[in-house]
Amino acid sequence: MMRKANRALAAAHFHIKAGDYDFASSRAYYAAFYSMEAVLLKQGLVFSKHSGVMAGFARHFVSIGTFPKDFSKRIARLFRERQIGDYEFDVSISAEAAKEDVQHSTVIVHAIIAYFKSSQ
Repeated sequence: MMRKANRALAAAHFHIKAGDYDFASSRAYYAAFYSMEAVLLKQGLVFSKHSGVMAGFARHFVSIGTFPKDFSKRIARLFRERQIGDYEFDVSISAEAAKEDVQHSTVIVHAIIAYFKSSQ
């Protein structure tokens, strides 16, 4: 899952450079999503829906202080932006918003990578 997270993050950066901000935000969300799935899987936790992954991550990692409280807000934003980028036909993600999404995703993915390294 972390390989997928890293690939999604690289794709988000690629789409930023290409000026494709809807796809950049979508890939930024998926980078965070895949990394959350990875850390939950490490604990033997599997969820079938995106909402379950986000709630499980908040319950098992954010609420106990493993990851900062602001991760919940960052993840909620990424999810909203992905919904816009993937499904809205009359609204687009701005360059500024997409760059912020990629930044939020990068913080989350790198924090989860650090968590895995520290727990080995």
